[in-house]
Amino acid sequence: MPFQTIADFRMPTRVVHGVGSITRLPGLLPQGVKVLVVSDKGLAEAGIIGRVTAVLDDAQIAWELFTDVVGNPVARNVSAGVRAYTQGKCGAIVGLGGGSPMDVAKMVGVLVSHGGRIDQYLGAPAKITNNIPPLVCIATTYGTGSEVTPFAVLTNPKTQNKDPVISWKIAPLAAILDPELCVALPVSVGGPTGMDALTHAIESYTNLMATPLTEALALGAIEMIGQHLRTACANDHELAATEQMLLASCMAAMAFSQTRLGNVHAMSHPVGAQFGVHHGLANAILLPHVMDYNLQARITKFGTIAQALGENTEGLGDYDAACLAVEQVRQLNDDLGIPQQLHEVGVKTAGVAALSQAAMQSGNIQVNPRKTTLNDMKALFRAAI
Repeated sequence: MPFQTIADFRMPTRVVHGVGSITRLPGLLPQGVKVLVVSDKGLAEAGIIGRVTAVLDDAQIAWELFTDVVGNPVARNVSAGVRAYTQGKCGAIVGLGGGSPMDVAKMVGVLVSHGGRIDQYLGAPAKITNNIPPLVCIATTYGTGSEVTPFAVLTNPKTQNKDPVISWKIAPLAAILDPELCVALPVSVGGPTGMDALTHAIESYTNLMATPLTEALALGAIEMIGQHLRTACANDHELAATEQMLLASCMAAMAFSQTRLGNVHAMSHPVGAQFGVHHGLANAILLPHVMDYNLQARITKFGTIAQALGENTEGLGDYDAACLAVEQVRQLNDDLGIPQQLHEVGVKTAGVAALSQAAMQSGNIQVNPRKTTLNDMKALFRAAI
């Protein structure tokens, strides 16, 4: 019996991309309302927020700024955002940044349209019955893809994990991908976020929910990342490569919005929640370890991934070609200065039991291409640490 026989592909978000596309922001917002701009302090210091609010000023659109967002957002960030939205008498939201500001923007939208506490909506799509205020997301990294997804992730101290809010009603009305806003990312940011996008693409392409539509998006993203990630991270002026990375990240997100992900994300969420490791960095380190584990279940697809990443597999057997995919990912990590093991970013072997228990609660385990038990998960964490 196949895992699924009916697929339901949705993509309600309008995507505007290209150099200077931030100037299209006013036309994507409803007229006559004040906008809450949700971002973070780092983007304020970098001058990115000022470039966006200047566009709003030029269009005579009133705005309120909220920057109390941390790398792994918690409930207080959302409730503070709701206060800023309410006190500012706003009627629309702009999420500006990487995954954290965009996710907080989505969750602020949930609470201002539904009330209550954000933990009431974690993992409970049926509870989100109302449309959220008009939301436009502007990506300033090329990794998360939150600008087009129906997910928002919250760090939950009770579960020591990251738990999702899931509903197509929180998908942004529109997304803007302007490479001028993230062309100067330092490699310490661009590398892990780009590897996050690669993880999205590989997990979506290989998991049990993949369909021809999602496979095409995911495989296209893998090829684009293989071609452009190193170049985008090389200096502060690679606009063309940066745009390709933004598009690849968006395409990967379109794919995994339909399919979910796999063991890498099941594992990286508790790593982030329990040890404070950046999400993209955790994914990058875990990806080759999980690929090693999953290889036997997707040998042909892994050979295709190797080709998409630039390997010549002509004359190789299926298994040897598949192994090249794992080696390419390891090489990409190495070229970007990303560690190979989790202990290098502070994750302790003593945490294996708690990390494994939390990972096994993820819905991504169910769609991973190779069946995974708790003991399998513990072995994966030990190998990765």
